[in-house]
Amino acid sequence: MRLTVILLVALLAAGAVTAQETVSILGTIYGTTNVRSGPDPRFEIVGQLDADDLVIIDGRESAATRWLHITFEDNLNGWIPSFMVVGIGDVSTLPILQTVYEGGAEVTVSAYGRVNVRTAPGIDSEVVGQLDVGDEAQAVARSNAQSDWLLIQLAVEEEGWVAYFTVTVTGDPSTLPILVPDSSGAGLIPPSALIYTLFNARLHTEPNLTSPLVAIVPFSSEVTPIARTERGDWLYVGYQGMEGWGAARLFEIDAEAVTALPVSIAPESTQVR
Repeated sequence: MRLTVILLVALLAAGAVTAQETVSILGTIYGTTNVRSGPDPRFEIVGQLDADDLVIIDGRESAATRWLHITFEDNLNGWIPSFMVVGIGDVSTLPILQTVYEGGAEVTVSAYGRVNVRTAPGIDSEVVGQLDVGDEAQAVARSNAQSDWLLIQLAVEEEGWVAYFTVTVTGDPSTLPILVPDSSGAGLIPPSALIYTLFNARLHTEPNLTSPLVAIVPFSSEVTPIARTERGDWLYVGYQGMEGWGAARLFEIDAEAVTALPVSIAPESTQVR
């Protein structure tokens, strides 16, 4: 599934890209990664790319640029995490593409009083907005199997959580995906994507014991698995805004979950015994 540079040359020759107006950038895939139909883990997988594949990048999901819109094999397109692309240069020239999650059955909420909308599913979380009497919004996720909190779409790029008991719900909330904050608190992922440390886990800049130390993650802490080495003996994880490599045996994760992670291109790992 390798996109050749010929595609970019053809675009240039056709006048689709000019020096005055950058509408696309050529990038190289860092490691095996899934391509999704939208800029979020909730969207379906529409393809997969391998290390060193070339892609045309023609958009981003927001100013934060956590996700990039790409064109790959046979003119298919989709979204990938920005950290899975190398050599892309300045992406601030790319247009922001607006995509709203529309998966599953539609569930809406309406306010019968003034309702606070929060950054996370909890009454201690920051208030980011309010629903007034009669306001309606689409729910796109829930906090747990009991649907205690619902994630609603405030605007194209704005979301927030409302308590179930504060709104009138139309539709079946059990059809919504369950999402929880990731280890950095900056994104949402399925609960199964979080793993825990079995010991105090040392995170390194590379998958070997002699590389510089990034952090020591305390026992029984939540981390977000991002990638793995080809052998699966090292995991690249996120923790409180930091990322690094840790020996796989230090985390509570089964072999199937390890295999499902994308393979990251990294120096040959030091076998941990």
